[in-house]
Amino acid sequence: MTHSRSSHGSDRSRKSEHRPDEAETNERTSWTTGSPGGASAAGAGTGATSVGGAPAGDESTSGTTTSAEPAKTSPVAVFGLVFGLLALFCVLIGVLAPLAIVFGIVGIVLGIMGRKQGSQPRRTGKGVATAGLTMAIIALVLGILAGIAIVMGLTNPDIIGPIQEQVTNVMPPG
Repeated sequence: MTHSRSSHGSDRSRKSEHRPDEAETNERTSWTTGSPGGASAAGAGTGATSVGGAPAGDESTSGTTTSAEPAKTSPVAVFGLVFGLLALFCVLIGVLAPLAIVFGIVGIVLGIMGRKQGSQPRRTGKGVATAGLTMAIIALVLGILAGIAIVMGLTNPDIIGPIQEQVTNVMPPG
């Protein structure tokens, strides 16, 4: 069903009387295809058609859709966040500080890659990657400082002597 130009003026006046029970797309007819509710099909209002003459986005003839897919979170960004959290957890345990250095380096690399992927079209996760990168950097710095403190503590006899005495008092030899 097509409308003449004079009927479009009446359609515009009916738009101001918006009724919630009637969808606005059912009131109009597409100029290019003549189908009712032409704006609901992807590309029908713009005149885009596929090879078979059907509106673009019609899967029956073209095989692909032009509708916008939801953006996906970059898995690399998520792994960057996981390794950043893991590195921060390891450094806060203290004994696992050397492992925090390894996880921190992996988290930094994945965080940088995740930020690059997060800025691509149809990808999200730039914030997730930034959070992972930040935690990985903090964990790496704390892990290096803890490693230095452990090495200095083990090589300094003034610090290691009292620790050895306490250990032998708790656990007597033999």
